[in-house]
Order: sequence, then structure tokens, then C-alpha cells
Amino acid sequence: MVITRIVKKGKSDVTIYFNESVLFLAVEVFLKSGLKKGDEISEDRFSLLIEKNKLFHIKQRAFRLLGRRQHSTSELRRKLWNKDYEQKLIDEVIEDLQKNDYLDDNEFIRAFVAEKSKAKNWSSKKIKAELFKRGIASKLIDEILDTQNKSSENDSAMKLANKKYEVLLKRNLEAKDLRNKLSAYLFSKGFEYDLIKDVCN
Repeated sequence: MVITRIVKKGKSDVTIYFNESVLFLAVEVFLKSGLKKGDEISEDRFSLLIEKNKLFHIKQRAFRLLGRRQHSTSELRRKLWNKDYEQKLIDEVIEDLQKNDYLDDNEFIRAFVAEKSKAKNWSSKKIKAELFKRGIASKLIDEILDTQNKSSENDSAMKLANKKYEVLLKRNLEAKDLRNKLSAYLFSKGFEYDLIKDVCN
């Protein structure tokens, strides 16, 4: 197969014409290929260039997703899979992102725990449930949550309780009803019974 013509399409794509076929490549893939008019390439290299182009687009998609927020490995894999990319190529991109520290489940968990416990006052139980939904292994979640300071959980429960308490006070409830509603609210947020009891006291 001999290259008869190379045409740049816009800023991001290149069309390569052969005597009997056409190849579309991202500019970055084309520049790395070193191809030029008159070059002869084999069917195997033609197929390899198609695969490299697919890998480039999958990686660009992954970077766009990671640019918006951190993702767990499982979460990112699922989003790429939903775009109908080939599993083999997704695996290759995921492995490359992990190797170059763009994707790290440990860092994802730490950032998630810090944000949800401090900014949103989530309980450990709720955090664990949400991380599990994102495909993080239960053992890995427990390892990192165990390093979390227990006083952080107490602080989160107290902050939420204080806000709710101010709202409930306006309803002129009996002390027992006030306590029950406050307990039910904290329980719905995933806090343990003993902690709820201490906070309400």
C-alpha cells in the first residue's frame, strides 16, 4: 500500500490516501508515525495505525473525564465501556493511566473521604456505601477508613445535629420528640447508635 496523498482536516485530524484505501488519524498519531507521501506500508502496519488511533481517542476521553473530577478505576472503566470501546484497548489505556499515576484508587478514596466527611459531614457508613457503588473493594475502603480519625466522625455528627437541632427547635416539640427526630435524622445519615446517643446527650 503506497501513500498517494496526505491531507490535514482541521486542527486535529489527518486523512491519508492510499492507492486503494483511506486512513484517518489524529494529528498526534500521524506525527508519531513519521509517514510521508510515497511511503509504502504493510497491511499489518495499516491495522496497527488504526489501533493506535483508537487508543489515542480512548485516552483523550479518559483524560477529559479525569479532568472533571477524580474517578475510581472501576468507574472510569465503566464509562469508557459505555462508549462502546473495545475491552482490550480500554484495559491498555487503564494500565497506562495507572502506571503514570493518573489513576490511583487509594488516592481516589482518600480524596473522597476527605471531601465527604469534612465538607458534607457524611458518616463512615455512608462513605463506605458510596465508594462500594463506585466499584472499590470493601477491604481497600476499610483499610483507608480505619486510618481516619474517629473524632472526625464525631465532629461530622455534631455539625449535622446542630443544624438539624436549630430547625427542630422552631417546631416547639416536646424534649422526647425532639430527641427522637434528631436521632432518626442522624441514623438516616448512617451514624452508629452509640455515637447518635452521645451526640443527642
